[in-house]
Amino acid sequence: MKASYIPRNQTNSFTQQQLMLSENQDQLIEFIGLPFSKEAFLKQIQIKSENYNQANRILIHKVLKSKYDALGNKAKSLENIEKLLNINCYTVVTGHQLCLLTGPIYFIYKILHVIKQCEELNKLYPQNKFVPVYWMASEDHDFDEIKSISIFGKTLNWESNQSGAIGRMNLSGIPEVLDEFKQFFSNNKGEIDNLIQEFNGTTYGEAFFRFIHSMFAEYGLVIIDGDEREFKQAFAPLMKNEIQTLCSFKAVNLVNQRLEKRKFKIQVNPREVNLFYLKDSKRERIIGNSKNFIVGEKELSEKEVLDLIDSEPESFSPNVILRPLYQEFLVPNLCYVGGVGELNYWLQLKGVFESSEIPYPLIQPRTSALWINSSTKQKIDTLNLSIIDLFKSLNELKKQILILNESENLNFELNDIQFNQFKTDFAEKAFRIDASFKSRVGAEFTKIEKQIENLKDQLEKSVKSKHEKSLSGVEQIKHKLFPYNSIQERSVNFFQFCSDGNFSEKLREISNKMEVFNSDILILEDE
Repeated sequence: MKASYIPRNQTNSFTQQQLMLSENQDQLIEFIGLPFSKEAFLKQIQIKSENYNQANRILIHKVLKSKYDALGNKAKSLENIEKLLNINCYTVVTGHQLCLLTGPIYFIYKILHVIKQCEELNKLYPQNKFVPVYWMASEDHDFDEIKSISIFGKTLNWESNQSGAIGRMNLSGIPEVLDEFKQFFSNNKGEIDNLIQEFNGTTYGEAFFRFIHSMFAEYGLVIIDGDEREFKQAFAPLMKNEIQTLCSFKAVNLVNQRLEKRKFKIQVNPREVNLFYLKDSKRERIIGNSKNFIVGEKELSEKEVLDLIDSEPESFSPNVILRPLYQEFLVPNLCYVGGVGELNYWLQLKGVFESSEIPYPLIQPRTSALWINSSTKQKIDTLNLSIIDLFKSLNELKKQILILNESENLNFELNDIQFNQFKTDFAEKAFRIDASFKSRVGAEFTKIEKQIENLKDQLEKSVKSKHEKSLSGVEQIKHKLFPYNSIQERSVNFFQFCSDGNFSEKLREISNKMEVFNSDILILEDE
């Protein structure tokens, strides 16, 4: 696999705000903590160590030890879980909702990024330890967003009528998806069979946990599911504060005003209460009125809600505004890695962290990559396109192809002038020699002209065919690399690149090519 990089700002794929997040966070200081850099990790360690409840290390260790107890191939993950007890150990976190069989490939890039980041940090700062964490957002409930995947040009769908937090759903409908998935690898099953066998449990969250662990066990990835009673019990004081003071609503609105002055995009809008209530396959908003709160189907006083948080903290779920706070409260984290769109809403959250006295982490855009297989690369080379050309629109690329082929456009005007002059000169010379040749010469030249016109038609058809083939090739390339007019990583599933049924080597190859302190776009080319 060959790797190269192209600057994000040359792709016309990112807004100015997103480019600031990836390349110039100094312009965003009022909305974040420290601007991201290698050196900033040491400063962030100091900040986190002074403002982190070290008792949470014991809590994480206890819950994760129990969680990993039933898993296989867990040695490296358990080793990292043990490290978390050390006050000199910190994490780099990425988070993502549950998805179907890893969903779009950027999910894989996210996890490999934090793994590689920790490998680099362990070399740079050996006096500390760094552990990669995937925060499994199992409480998300947007089923329509995650119920399907695109692979090998087909769509697999999880058919289910369930509702509520996806991590709490049962596996009804999943065996059918797994059977269909396995058919893609019927001749070259490789590692796929063993991996699929890991996708089991009483809930989708449990099965997904086992599945992702099995994929990344050799890297020591630590998976944390926020939907744990003991974790929420520890977070209960901050959930109570949310009910009592509406603190996040106020804080985000103040930051949003400053963002709007800078003409930045407002990614999410806060609710007065940024908690959901989880119960009986439902995830429902908690709504405050003038005196009480609507929780599920009940109207409760403030005291009753606070008592409910004490008695059943597992029934409360932070929404998109509070989930980052929950994560940073619990984990000794230094840096959060996410997509540039995802990090847009992190720009709205600094006030939430400050009001709760929780350190705001470094934030870094994940590695963004374009994976080009060998057949597509051959088409690109045949059309004399550069990698940067691929990020142009389809219409722009078609125009470029036509311009490149302009030299082959058949203009016979000069040839016609030269032929007519030759015909005239030849006829005059023939007439001077023998006047009887005049009609014969004219007839012969008429035949020749017809033959030439026929050749012209054939050449024009050939050039047109060549152009059509080139334009069709451009369409095929764009469809392959930018399906649905979006970069491949947002729709194509990772396993599409593992047609032989083996994924471990592909993960290693991508990891080896990643430069996680490089904000440019990674181009991967199969050789």
